[in-house]
Amino acid sequence: MAALIDKLFEKSQADAIRKLWEDNSSRSLIQQELGKKLIDSDDFIDEFPLTQIMFISTMSPFASSVNECYSVADVVYWGIHRVDILPLVSEHKGKELAYRCLISLSMFEAALVKRYNRYGAPSPSFYRKVGEKSFEQIGMNDIGKHFYQWENFIREMFI
Repeated sequence: MAALIDKLFEKSQADAIRKLWEDNSSRSLIQQELGKKLIDSDDFIDEFPLTQIMFISTMSPFASSVNECYSVADVVYWGIHRVDILPLVSEHKGKELAYRCLISLSMFEAALVKRYNRYGAPSPSFYRKVGEKSFEQIGMNDIGKHFYQWENFIREMFI
């Protein structure tokens, strides 16, 4: 955490931010500001990818909690490590299906549309409904409730 702050800010600012970070009451505001700084930064930071995704996720205006943001960050981090991310209802179940639906709709919707038009695969709206229900079934109700909003947020922030 401290190393990422040092990469994003000048020394005097980084020292002040680290002190504020120690105060739990200001932590959520610091996370949002770090997310904004990451989005606005021209520098590419190849270290701490999950932490960066978490900070960017906390910028969500609709999330019910910071934990919801962290959970979505885990989904995004999981998804960027997959070669073939598109969901297959016949093969994927539970958490994997939920994660694949969200990432595919957020980042690869054109591929889902192509499979739908060319091969008769289920439509993106089908995967959206399946994703919502899958998140609810695995106990991640807030993400299920905000599925469409997260889909657009991820697309806007990471594509």
